[in-house]
Amino acid sequence: MKKALLLLTALLSIMIFTACQNDKASVPEDFAFSLTWNTYGISSYDSATGKLVKTTDATIPEDYITDLTLKSKDLSKIYELITELDMDSYPEEYNPNPDVSQEPPVTLILTVTENGVEKTIKCIEICTLQNYADSQGKKFLQTCREISNILMSTKEWKALPEYEVLYD
Repeated sequence: MKKALLLLTALLSIMIFTACQNDKASVPEDFAFSLTWNTYGISSYDSATGKLVKTTDATIPEDYITDLTLKSKDLSKIYELITELDMDSYPEEYNPNPDVSQEPPVTLILTVTENGVEKTIKCIEICTLQNYADSQGKKFLQTCREISNILMSTKEWKALPEYEVLYD
């Protein structure tokens, strides 16, 4: 009897743990995001359309565009990163390093749609050095970097040609 009760308790614990984990990673049906990143904002991805752009700074920009449908694990990870970011705590136009500049500058634009609401954070021609940013700025820069790393690790990104123009 004790063994059966112990087994039943263990099974219930596993089921509850699994249910909690699934709720955490649950991505709303209407969740979509777009990210513009890189020097001058030359790279972008829009999950609603699947359009992935490696660079707009090329002789034939169309050669640097492809379609990408993210794997569910990658989309869940990005959703988790964005949820942890708390986008509502940021203004629409934001500079994580207002007293620092870099050449060439970076542009980051993150737009998220969830539950019928769209929110955009625009960081135009900014410095992305995290050591000068406050904790909120560091979190934003880290989130954008992690999302862009997920996108740049895909086979679709890697299949695009090498950059024509390199920035120092």
